[in-house]
Amino acid sequence: MDLLEALGPPLDVERLLEAVPELALSRGVEQSPYHHLDTFEHTLEVVRGVERELWEERLGARVRPTGVEGLRLAAALHDVAKPVTRGELGERVLFVSHDSLGARLVRRICCRLGLSASLTDMAATLTALHLKIGFMESERTDYPPGRLARAAGPFGEELAVLSWADRLAAQGPRLKREHVERHEELCARFLNASRALGPHPEPDYEGLARRLSPDGSADLGYAASRLRLLAAREMGREMALEEAGRLI
Repeated sequence: MDLLEALGPPLDVERLLEAVPELALSRGVEQSPYHHLDTFEHTLEVVRGVERELWEERLGARVRPTGVEGLRLAAALHDVAKPVTRGELGERVLFVSHDSLGARLVRRICCRLGLSASLTDMAATLTALHLKIGFMESERTDYPPGRLARAAGPFGEELAVLSWADRLAAQGPRLKREHVERHEELCARFLNASRALGPHPEPDYEGLARRLSPDGSADLGYAASRLRLLAAREMGREMALEEAGRLI
């Protein structure tokens, strides 16, 4: 697959854009003062940052060899919805719901490219959750550590790496050293929460296919991701299955 090969290393930007032209919309899309790059260059820096973390292992995340391609894919797609969600409120730059809308766009991209259920599941899950570690201990969070660990399921290690690379790729004038140190602590706490709930069961895509009869493997991966997120929010399994089925 050209896209997976393009994601490297080394990262081949031209082939990446050929496979996912939606990413070109991110060029020139300015972000908040916590960022020093536009959305497109930020995305490329996150992809490279994931690769650095896999090499340096600063977080100590246990990413399986089978998870590396999905992690790279999620890094490339996690902000794909930013161009269509950008807004301003006073002096603030906002990208409201770019995480949840981004997960839907991931599904469409993966369907078009004929990617597997497992790749789609990881990319959609990580896109939907990529902001959550940074806020998981806030009083107003919708994903406290335990719930976030359940939502990430078998992709908790990869979520921590993506969140960390995303944080390091934002080096704007408002960023302070303590922000980075705090985020590293949060990633470590999330990994502890995820491992405490483990081992997480591997997704049963065949069983889900029998229940939902989706048209393709990418739809199946997206359905698995949605089901996991809904179940983590304490929706009953049958209700979650029904809701996931309506979304594919």
